Amino acid sequence: MNERIKEMRKALKLSQAELGKAIGISDAAVSKIESGINNPSESTIKLICTTYHVKRLWLETGQGTMFEDDALARIDRLVEQYAPNADAVFKAQVKAYGALMSDEDWLIFRDIVEKVRGRQEGK
Repeated sequence: MNERIKEMRKALKLSQAELGKAIGISDAAVSKIESGINNPSESTIKLICTTYHVKRLWLETGQGTMFEDDALARIDRLVEQYAPNADAVFKAQVKAYGALMSDEDWLIFRDIVEKVRGRQEGK
């Protein structure tokens, strides 16, 4: 599981510090988990799966795909997380595009949504 946590983090283009902050552990703790020194706690596993929509079966065994299959639900959560104040037109466009996306596409799209969020916040 330790290697898959690292694989998931890299797929999402997160640093160890960013992952740790999101799930409430230090970057040093993430490093120890990824290197196999420590195993993740049950709460850490649940937070990874919930926060990043990772399939628990994949995380624990490597079977199946990394992310949840329901692309539209994933896109809804992504928009709410990164652009909660987006207008209805933007959200509709996101959902339309989301219906056509593969797992790899949604990772790219996540980056786009983050940029839109930054513009809305004046960054």
